Amino acid sequence: MLVVVKVGGSVLGGADPWLEEVEAAVRSGQSVVVVHGGGAAISRAQARLQEPVRFVRGQRVTSPAALEVVVEVLSGRVNTALVAALEARGVPAVGLNGADDGLLEADPVPELGHVGRITGGRARLLQALLHLGLVPVVAPLALDRSRPGQVLNCNGDWAAAHVAALAGADALVFYTDSGGVRSDPEDPASVVERLDAATARRWMEEGRAHTGMVPKLEAALFALEAGVGTVRVGRLSAAAGTTIAPI
Repeated sequence: MLVVVKVGGSVLGGADPWLEEVEAAVRSGQSVVVVHGGGAAISRAQARLQEPVRFVRGQRVTSPAALEVVVEVLSGRVNTALVAALEARGVPAVGLNGADDGLLEADPVPELGHVGRITGGRARLLQALLHLGLVPVVAPLALDRSRPGQVLNCNGDWAAAHVAALAGADALVFYTDSGGVRSDPEDPASVVERLDAATARRWMEEGRAHTGMVPKLEAALFALEAGVGTVRVGRLSAAAGTTIAPI
C-alpha cells in the first residue's frame, strides 16, 4: 500500500507525532511518501533578510529574491531536517524536490511572481526510490514549463495531490493538528467523519471552510478525480480525521 502524507508548517516542530505515525506505517509494511510545506520558516527567513512577505488569496507572492529564500528553506533547511528526523527513528529517507527528474511541472501564475500551478510531471524517480524501500521527502517546487531552467514555488497541498496521482497512491493524508475538517471552523469539536465532494464545494463557496482548509479540500477533490483511492484530512490512522468522499 502506498500512502502520500502532506505535512504543513503547523505540525512541523514540537513533539512531531506525525513522525511516529510515519514510522509505524513503514514498520507495518506500507510505502510512504512525505510532501512538506514550510511557510512559517520561509516567512522568518524573509523577515531576517528584510524581504517583504505578501500573500494573495492565501498564496505567497514570490519575487526573484523571495524564490531564492523559498528554495533555500524548503529544499535545504526544512527538507534536510525532516530526512534527519526520520533517519533518527530508523526510517530510511531521502530528500528531493519536485524539480528533480521532472517530478512536478507547472505553469507560472503571473500575478504571484515565481509561483506555479502544477500541470503534471512524472513519477519515475519516486517509483525507483520506493522500490529501494526508501521514504521520499518532497519539497513543493516544480519545473517551469514555459521557461526551461526555472523553478517555481508551489502550494504544498496541491503538490501532495499531484504526487499521489502521479504515483498511483492508495491513500493521501493531509496531516493536520486541527483534527480534520470542521463544520464550524471555530469549534474544535465539530470535526466531521465524512465529507462528500458536493458538500465540500458548497462549504467552500459559503465560506464555512477556513482559509487554510480550502486548498486542502480543493486538492483532495482533484486527487479523488485523478484516481487516488482514499483521501483524508487529519491523521494517518483511518479512525482519525475526515474522509473526503467523491459522492
